[in-house]
This record gives sequence, structure tokens and C-alpha cells, in this order.
Amino acid sequence: SYTISRRKLQEGSLPPVAAVRVEEFVNYFDYDYEAPPIGSNDGAPFAVDMEAAPNPWQQNHHVVRIGVQGAEIDSSQRAPVHLTFLVDVSGSMSSPDKLGLAKDALKMMVDQLDADDTVALATYAGRTARVLEPISAGEKSRIKKAIDGLHSGGSTAMSAGIDIAYEMAAESFVSGHENRVIVLSDGDANVGNSSWDQLLTQIKGHANRGVTLSTIGLGMGNYK
Repeated sequence: SYTISRRKLQEGSLPPVAAVRVEEFVNYFDYDYEAPPIGSNDGAPFAVDMEAAPNPWQQNHHVVRIGVQGAEIDSSQRAPVHLTFLVDVSGSMSSPDKLGLAKDALKMMVDQLDADDTVALATYAGRTARVLEPISAGEKSRIKKAIDGLHSGGSTAMSAGIDIAYEMAAESFVSGHENRVIVLSDGDANVGNSSWDQLLTQIKGHANRGVTLSTIGLGMGNYK
């Protein structure tokens, strides 16, 4: 909500009323709450930070702020991750705030990964492509070169792309690690199996076997 409203204001227009959600504005900012100590005796998973003040608008009332901060886990303590990026390269993704932004975001994420992590890359448009087979995230230059080589054109066969992505995720699957397919797209599936009910059933089946899925919406169209 905050970023949508900020973008609209920067473009010289007011954001839609429905786009202004107070709780999302509040949650956008980092308040630097103190995290619970790792390995503390009480084993608290989060710390609570509270503050109160007299309500300036209503006599005999108070405003209370309750902040919750989860434990901060260093990246060296996390289990390895095995990520399969599935990028929509259909014609509608051609603008800088879509495929351009997706490329920048993917390269930023690759910089945060370690050699024990793996990355695979697939695309979908009118057809699907296995762009990069699962490799160690330590090969950053090779991964970034594959990302930079993505270009847009064609329709949106999301279902076929998801099939390919899950095949690649199965090839790098390690039980007990984080195995995830990440879809980056600007819109709805319009070629092949485009029923969300069927897609969700497919996604749930793979999640039950240990491969989860995240979707990242790009642009200011369907997903905003």
C-alpha cells in the first residue's frame, strides 16, 4: 500500500482510496525494535515493545503502540535453499518496471545466496524454456549472465511454465532444506491450463511433498 501510494504521488496523481491502508503504511517502516536474544532462557520467539501516551484527540483515553520483533537469525545459521526462478517473459513484460525490475531483483537475491544454495532458471511465454539448470549459487557470474539474457515476447502459458519449474525443483530437491519455486509475472495465465483452481491444486500437491511456491507481482496492471 505504501509503495503504491508513493508511486502515484510521484507520478503527480492521488492514489485510489482502496490503495491507502493504514496498517500497511505502519508496517512498511523498520522501527528497530530490539529482538529477543538468541538462546535466551525463556526461549522467546519474539520480543514485545510497548509505549503509551495520552490521546491528543479524546480526553481520558490513551494511544498504545505495541511492536513485535521476531528473533533475528544470521544467514550462516539457516539451512541451504534450492530456488527455481520461473520468469514470465510474455510480451506484456517488456517494460522496465516488469522484466527489467525482475532482472534487478533476481540478481540482488543471487548476491545474498551462498555456495551451498542452488539456483535454477526457467521462463514461459508462448513456450517454456529451461534457461539454467540447477547450479551452485556460488557461480554468480554465470547465473547473472543467464538473467541478463532474458527478453520478452509472446503469450502467457503459465501452467506449462509451472510444470517445468517443478521438474527442475525436483532435480535439486534436498529433504530438510528450503525448496521453493518463485514465479515473477505481471498478469494472469491465458494459454493452456489457466484455471486458478487447477493451478492451486497442483501447487498444494507439490507443497505437501516439500516444494513450496511464491509469486511476485510486477507492474501496475493486474497485480500492482
